[in-house]
Order: sequence, then structure tokens, then C-alpha cells
Amino acid sequence: MARQTQPTQQTPRQLTATVEAVNERGIKLNGEWHNYSRFADGAIDRTAQVGDTVQVELTSTGWVRALTVVQRAPQQNSAAAAPAVSAARALDAEQYARLRAVEIASPVAAQYAQSAGEYLQTLAALANWIALYITDGDPLENGR
Repeated sequence: MARQTQPTQQTPRQLTATVEAVNERGIKLNGEWHNYSRFADGAIDRTAQVGDTVQVELTSTGWVRALTVVQRAPQQNSAAAAPAVSAARALDAEQYARLRAVEIASPVAAQYAQSAGEYLQTLAALANWIALYITDGDPLENGR
């Protein structure tokens, strides 16, 4: 006679851990990736970031059924880096015009130059002309 087996009802696991990595499909906790369940119905807080402490409810097969951020990671690095980045980007109009001119002239100079020295000469001439165009208007109209 064949023995009938009863399906075992396994209870979900509760886990509290620090987030090691995150992507659009899941989260890495304690060295293991756990994918978000599509049947979670909004019980997953997808704003969790690396370093956050989260409480997770996992299915018996390891899918994330619910996720709650318990404590956010301190944002020390990004707060300290913000003033340095903004200071580096604070260019006056002339500097911006020069950088933009070099950016525009570079592919043209590379196409026509036969050597590195010729490239730099061509780049300088084109960049100077474009910078004048950006700051002073069309140099050909002004009689230059």
C-alpha cells in the first residue's frame, strides 16, 4: 500500500540583519542573496540601502515576503563629500567656456592630426576660436 504524505506547513523565518548589497530584484543579507517575492503585495520597503539594518520575513524557500528598515545607515561619507564636489564644479563663465571649447574641439583635432604635437596645436587653435565664439559671439562677424 502506498503511503500518503501530508504537505508540511513551514513557517516563515524572521531575520534581522545588515544589508550587504541591493539590486532591483533582491537583497543580500549574511552573505546570501534573497529575491523579493512578487506576491508580497507592497510589504517590501525597497528603499533599503547598503548598511541599513532591516527586519525581513523570508518564505521557507528564501524569498523575501516582507522587509522593513529598522535603522538607516549613517550617511557620513556623502555629507562630507558634497561640499568638495560642489566646490570642484563651481566654475566661472570663462573656465566653463574653455572646458566646453576643448570638449567640442577634441574630436575634430583628433580626426585631422597626424601626431600628438599636431593634435595639441590643432586642439589649442580650435579651442581658442570656440572659446571666443562662446564668450564674445561670432569672431567672424566682429572682424577678428
